[in-house]
Amino acid sequence: MTSFAERMGKRAVRSLTQRDDLDGETRTELWNVFVILRSILQNVASETYRTDSTEADVLGAMWAWEYKQPRDEMKSEAHVWARIKSSILDADWYEVLDLIEAVVKYLDRYETHSTKDLRSTFADAFNDRFEHFLVGYRFIGNEITPADSTAEAETVVRAQEGTATIAGARHALDRAIELLADRQYPDYPNSIKESISAVEAVVQKVTGEGTLGAGLGKLESAGLTIHPALKSAWSKMYGWTSDADGIRHAGVDAADADQALAKYVLVVCSAFVSYLIEEGRKKGLL
Repeated sequence: MTSFAERMGKRAVRSLTQRDDLDGETRTELWNVFVILRSILQNVASETYRTDSTEADVLGAMWAWEYKQPRDEMKSEAHVWARIKSSILDADWYEVLDLIEAVVKYLDRYETHSTKDLRSTFADAFNDRFEHFLVGYRFIGNEITPADSTAEAETVVRAQEGTATIAGARHALDRAIELLADRQYPDYPNSIKESISAVEAVVQKVTGEGTLGAGLGKLESAGLTIHPALKSAWSKMYGWTSDADGIRHAGVDAADADQALAKYVLVVCSAFVSYLIEEGRKKGLL
């Protein structure tokens, strides 16, 4: 929602997604999320008479494994929080995202009864800030992944949740996200392959066929009716990835498979996976 000053033309409306940079206002708001996290962790420690070590464990991990510092040189928890603040406000944008992702992962690793659900709460809080400030990334699980909207991220999360009992599909989705989310060495062609493999695994579960191409043709006989146009579209998608010049046969190289394409395929495949699972369950096929 635009502010009064923006509507009156007194302040520029933010219109460009932040993908390769983070402006000062965004950084401040991201740090403010950490301020809330710090307060909660300190309250938990106080309420449990310092028996809950989540804050100490998370900060110790950050100091040793993210900042690569000797543990015996960690002066205090306040010292680490100050280091985190400095990084959020001044480090390169990708280092900021690395740091945020690391903290969320450590919250997951060191979760206690008193800090249950804190990881998801703060992943959601960061996603809210990303959305508000048009940052082109979202948490999907524990990974910060390229996504221009929360709706895109939610589509992938829904597919992950739906494939919890379909191991092959869940593994393929998780791997597609990891390959896309790697900010240092992203592998877009293989991310696309894994996204398609997730659909293939669900179709195989429904039809028993080993490939997506064969399985799409047998969905109706298995009891799941798909509109002919939709089935045709997916047959063409499978053909694009699997023919002699397709991405599964190295016909599409890294120069052709960029972030935008890998992200598009991940979201589209996730939506189709959720659709197949929902319809398959209605028919008693899953």
